[in-house]
Amino acid sequence: MENSLHLVIGVVERDGGTLYCTALFFSPDGYLGKHRKLMPTAAERLVWGFGDGSTLPVFDTPFGRLGAVICWENYMPLLRMAMYAKGVQIWCAPTADGRETGSRRCATWRSRADASSCPATSSPTAVISRQTFPTHSQRTPMTS
Repeated sequence: MENSLHLVIGVVERDGGTLYCTALFFSPDGYLGKHRKLMPTAAERLVWGFGDGSTLPVFDTPFGRLGAVICWENYMPLLRMAMYAKGVQIWCAPTADGRETGSRRCATWRSRADASSCPATSSPTAVISRQTFPTHSQRTPMTS
């Protein structure tokens, strides 16, 4: 609880032989849960699995009820209605799109959250590949 924060982060989740676009939720006490993207967008369907709708959580926090939908899911009216029905009060929209058009989409998503009286936040996801990290033989041992 050193930083006492709540965090929603987009990740690539591997489950069995399938990859999912997933949002993970954390509180100061640790892992809360996840949401798997329901419908991969366009060419994503060649790689990502489809969420089944069982992971649409909204979590109680001291700041309000926290929820997230991923990227283009914000354009899905029935998904938004499901989140409104769960009482979402803080709307997070993780996306991997850092382009200018992505920023305009984020503004659209924020306006939809505003329509439901939710503060909203979105931030492009940093993409880090495995090659970014040193191999086991390159790691420097920690000293005290």
